[in-house]
Amino acid sequence: MKTVLYASVCFAILGTSQGCNPFEPDQSVILDVSRLDVPATIAPANSFGAVLTVTLGGCLSFDRIDVVRSASDANVTVWGKDAAKGRSDVICPQNIISETHSLQFNPPFANAFTITVNQGRVPPLVATVQVQ
Repeated sequence: MKTVLYASVCFAILGTSQGCNPFEPDQSVILDVSRLDVPATIAPANSFGAVLTVTLGGCLSFDRIDVVRSASDANVTVWGKDAAKGRSDVICPQNIISETHSLQFNPPFANAFTITVNQGRVPPLVATVQVQ
C-alpha cells in the first residue's frame, strides 16, 4: 500500500517525464577523487578554493558534492551515479575520465583547516591549510 501511495505521489508531483520510479535501484555511488589541490597557507580573513579531480567514465557520472564543515575542518563527499548499478542490461564503455570540480571555503577558520575527502572503501584524501 505504501509503494502504491508513493508512486501516486511521485506521478502527481513530478509527472511521468521526471522518471520517478520507486522500483528502480538507487544508483548513487561515492566517486573516487584522485587529487585534492589547496593552498599551503592563507590569511585568517581570506577565502580559498579547493580543486578536486574526480574519476569518472564507464557508467559513472558526476552528481553533486556534499560538504559538512566547521571552523577547523570540512568533510567532503563527491557523489555520482552508476548507470549499471542494479541493472544487468547495461554495458559500460572502458573509458576513464578525470574531471575537476572546485569548492570555495569562506572564513571563519581555526589555526589550521583540514579537508577530508571521503572515498568510500579506500582511505580518504586529507589536506591541511595553515591559517596565518
